[in-house]
Amino acid sequence: MASPLTDTHPRAPRRSIGAALRALIAGAALAGPILAGAATAGSPPAAAAGSLAARLEPGVRALFDAGFAPGMSVAVVKDGAIAYAQGFGVADLETGRPVGPETQFYIASTTKSFTALAAARLATEGKVDLDAPISKYLPKLRLAESLSADRITLRDLLAMTHGIENNGPVTFRSAFTGEYTGDLLLRLVAAHGPASTGREFKYGNLGYNLAGFVLESATGKGWKEIVEAEVLRPIGMSRTTAWMSRATTDLATPYRLGGDGFVTLRRTKTDATMHAAGGHLSTAGDLARYLIVHLDRGRIDGREVVPASAIAETHRMQAAQKAKFLDYERYGWGLGWDLGTYEADTLVHRFGNFNGSFCHLSFMPARGIGVVVLASEDRAGGMLATMVANSIYDRLLEKPGAEERWARIVSEAPARAAEGRSRMAEDAQRRAARPQTTAHPLRAYVGEYENANLGRIRWTLNGGRLRASMGALESEAEIYDGTKDQVRVELTGSGEVVTFECEGGTAKALIYQNARFERR
Repeated sequence: MASPLTDTHPRAPRRSIGAALRALIAGAALAGPILAGAATAGSPPAAAAGSLAARLEPGVRALFDAGFAPGMSVAVVKDGAIAYAQGFGVADLETGRPVGPETQFYIASTTKSFTALAAARLATEGKVDLDAPISKYLPKLRLAESLSADRITLRDLLAMTHGIENNGPVTFRSAFTGEYTGDLLLRLVAAHGPASTGREFKYGNLGYNLAGFVLESATGKGWKEIVEAEVLRPIGMSRTTAWMSRATTDLATPYRLGGDGFVTLRRTKTDATMHAAGGHLSTAGDLARYLIVHLDRGRIDGREVVPASAIAETHRMQAAQKAKFLDYERYGWGLGWDLGTYEADTLVHRFGNFNGSFCHLSFMPARGIGVVVLASEDRAGGMLATMVANSIYDRLLEKPGAEERWARIVSEAPARAAEGRSRMAEDAQRRAARPQTTAHPLRAYVGEYENANLGRIRWTLNGGRLRASMGALESEAEIYDGTKDQVRVELTGSGEVVTFECEGGTAKALIYQNARFERR
């Protein structure tokens, strides 16, 4: 959901990085790669694993050392085993806590593949019908005019061909504010009109939010419990959870590249905002096990833990798409997976990025290999994860000229990171130069404003600065254009402009997220 005005380079309070921490980020990691031979059935011989690590480690470490993210965790799957797993940098700049393969990261939209696999597995067990209309499971659901729950199936929701506009109160409350009940969200679906693309594939969260409700209705369990029972527990993903309240003490802090180091971001996820389209914490080690199951038709540790037919259904193309994302061409969508290519090879992948976290999860079915990269930065971290994954694939496939190619990319990487920091510094200077004066005293804007669909937004004065809060979200405001009663906030992780409507020297309403909020 876009706001009427956006400021695309968000800023949060900066935390300078001292010389010791700069050195730690630039060069330190755990003492050697962790290989799966000690813990995973079917692991390669130690000598072979060590040889693979020796081939991969220098290039991966050099890319990390360029300074795109404070922390990163990597795992590689090959021939049915975790062949390499390693942590780099720190999970927390204040304490210097190192990242390891079992450090938890928020994986955002990678959750979609979990939700889809749970649905596919329930379908093989006859507990849900992917091709039944959703009205069968949600008889009280009412959609906007011209849409009908009788003509939309669970498969349509998972394939993102449901034809309902994604942006709206259901996705906003689910992912950001956490202010809702299940009944309220179902009522608010009617506020999502028909999609402008009709029944063509259109990526978004709404289909998976609704799929979660369908699964809950069909089983009598919450979607979090369903995914845990059908996917996580059978695969042995013991450090993966959909509850923020169950996070381990080894959870990566979210950051963003800033002009003079890394910006510490406020952690906005709560149990309520962990949703079926983007709602898990996981680790490189757990996600590597997940990849093994997908590459080996539902098997791991010498036994079938997920029906092969369910795995196959998620890999089958359900809808066409034509898009380029980073270095990958996307031609289709399975159930929870993007189907695409990396150069000449088919790459099944599902990424996730949100407010200080980036997850790269991908595999090449024909090659029997897969890669996990988790980074504690959502923008530059995405660039880092892409480079790391591509360097691993190129070396595993022994592509001609790969070493020379990656030697060049590695040599250019520090300059790319420095360019990013320079852009952020310039943006901070540009924004700091804006007059921080308003047409009215700041107390004129203080108060609580409400929109029936999106909820309430509260404005307070804190240390002489306006501050906005909305459910789980909080942001200090800076003046965007005081002559127009406009302020800039970062409630959802990106810069957004709020316009107040004043009368008689007091704000009576505001516009945020293209919606009007009235003063209570």
